[in-house]
Amino acid sequence: MSSLLNQKTAKYIFLSALVLAAIIFTVASSFKNQNPNGTHELTYKGAVLAHIHRIGNGYGSTPSQEMHKHLSTIGYNYVQLNTFGFMWDRRRTKVYFGGDPSMAAPFVETEIRNLRDMGFKVMLKPHIWMGGLDLDPDNWRSKIDFDDPQKRRKWFDSYTEFILAEAELAQKTGVEMLVVGTELVGVSKYTDEWRAIINKVREVFTGKLTYAAEGMNAQKIEFWDALDYIGIDAYFPLSDKKAPSLQELTQGWSRYEPEIRALSEKYDKQVIFTEIGFKSVEGTAIQPWEWSRDGKASQNEQALAFEATSIAFRDKPYLAGIFVWKYFTDMDSDERDNVEKGFTPYGKEAEKVISGWFGKTNQEDIN
Repeated sequence: MSSLLNQKTAKYIFLSALVLAAIIFTVASSFKNQNPNGTHELTYKGAVLAHIHRIGNGYGSTPSQEMHKHLSTIGYNYVQLNTFGFMWDRRRTKVYFGGDPSMAAPFVETEIRNLRDMGFKVMLKPHIWMGGLDLDPDNWRSKIDFDDPQKRRKWFDSYTEFILAEAELAQKTGVEMLVVGTELVGVSKYTDEWRAIINKVREVFTGKLTYAAEGMNAQKIEFWDALDYIGIDAYFPLSDKKAPSLQELTQGWSRYEPEIRALSEKYDKQVIFTEIGFKSVEGTAIQPWEWSRDGKASQNEQALAFEATSIAFRDKPYLAGIFVWKYFTDMDSDERDNVEKGFTPYGKEAEKVISGWFGKTNQEDIN
């Protein structure tokens, strides 16, 4: 009898230990993406690194390596690179690629290798660049669409050739994530065509996949289930006035956050803000996508907009990460005129806010 009791006791203790271990694992898992202060920690702390289209200043260059060093001091762990296909206008069906000598494959491959040597992971986010914008204001990638089925098929065939070349480059260089399309609002409704593209990309690329939707056009896309993340280029109006308060900007997110959360829940996928940015100019939160916005420079408004974003999503674990628009491979190039009032947070107050959000507390390294 005593032996039987001892066996039952041992079995009880063993089962209790298993239950306790399961509880500990569950609790630990719920906190693994939280900072010590209890806020949700982002997995993807990303910077968009824009290419200067000149050999010696762009991808694979020495100035770009210097920017890598700077980004590491801010707390970024991912860098997004943008490659390009080109269309003469939105009505044509041909996507050209490979014509820019400053973005030849060896330069892009060197850039990726240099980033990985610095400890960064890489997202490759191809864009379609459009010609003739000065002649047709609607000549933008979001406006590409074809009512004619034959033209639509030709465009998708051409785009597939382009994105598969990017997928092969990503696979060859060990890129961790590929964006299969960026802000292609007009053609994003053709779900079957996109599923076919995604299937073909997965045949050559083994990393993670997403698509970069233009704002809440993300709600209309029906192929999220075929991807690993929901991607949103997140330029949402947070205010209707200049010099809004931090509280007003944070409240501005309440118009969008519930819908973003609902989208995440619908597909059981985390969300990545594949782009998010604010110019350092007064009124930047009114229409954040407006690259031509001018006015009085305001580092404070840019910083407050990023701080409001960090507050609005600090307890939202469905947000896997952000990619900040944008830095340049060479800040001393002809893009320098875009620094004072432009999107870049380089050397500005916003950069300190971003660094704090990412958990980088040593602000002395930020120049």
